[in-house]
Amino acid sequence: MTTETDQQLPPQKSNTGIILAGVGFLVLCGFLFWGFQQEAESPETEIAVAPAPAPPEAIVTPAQPSLPEPEPTPEPNVEAPAPAELVPEVPAVTLAESDAVITEFLPQLNSGMLGQQFTISSNSLERGVAIVDNLRMGAVPYKLLPVGRPSQKFPFQDNGLAVTLDPAGFERYDGLANTLAGVDVAAVVTLYDLLSVALEEVWSGLGYDETTFNDAALGALNMILLAPTTDLEARLYKDEANWRYEDASLEALPALQKQLMRMGPANADKIQDKARELRGALLDRNM
Repeated sequence: MTTETDQQLPPQKSNTGIILAGVGFLVLCGFLFWGFQQEAESPETEIAVAPAPAPPEAIVTPAQPSLPEPEPTPEPNVEAPAPAELVPEVPAVTLAESDAVITEFLPQLNSGMLGQQFTISSNSLERGVAIVDNLRMGAVPYKLLPVGRPSQKFPFQDNGLAVTLDPAGFERYDGLANTLAGVDVAAVVTLYDLLSVALEEVWSGLGYDETTFNDAALGALNMILLAPTTDLEARLYKDEANWRYEDASLEALPALQKQLMRMGPANADKIQDKARELRGALLDRNM
């Protein structure tokens, strides 16, 4: 655990890339398979019938009274179903168009103070994909995120026997957690649908042939969800300029998960709740 993991919100900015990052953007293409089997009709067997021999004497049979034919029951008047309305296909957004589409869509994301800074520079989609790639591997991509470092020093408590986290430091991340908690997941998924082709194009350019961007985004969300709850009693020790956990199992956690723990239980819960909501929405659209 190091002080280099501290981050804070920048003044008045907002964006889609962090949403791609905090979660990522992506799309799983669903393929529908079906099969059918048609049985061949068996040809009817024609049977030759020999003519019956004529009777020696004609026998007159009295005519039998015939019953009236039953009147046919009228079939109910069933209206033919109306033809299905054709839904025009929405052309996929190209990589060249993605920056303009993201900028126009930003207000719908409700991304608060995280968005505009990210879209000031070009290639926001490429940076968003790179962020997701980092997050799925448990790294914190400081240089790609539009988030500044907290101005306050890392706070800790020392009772003379052990050094532990100081809960007073958690409030430094309130702004970031509240912003991410307010993101509109439905809008994120809609934007993802628009950008899905371009996202996969950028992802394939990274050379990951064995997986898709959709898989990477779900992996980033899983990495967030697997972060353990902040242990307020966990001991720390100073290693040069960095604070680390004495517990080797905690210190061995990915940097992303340790960053979530440093935000405090309340802030981590907000971010994980949003990640869980987005993950569910992405899985639903892939069914």
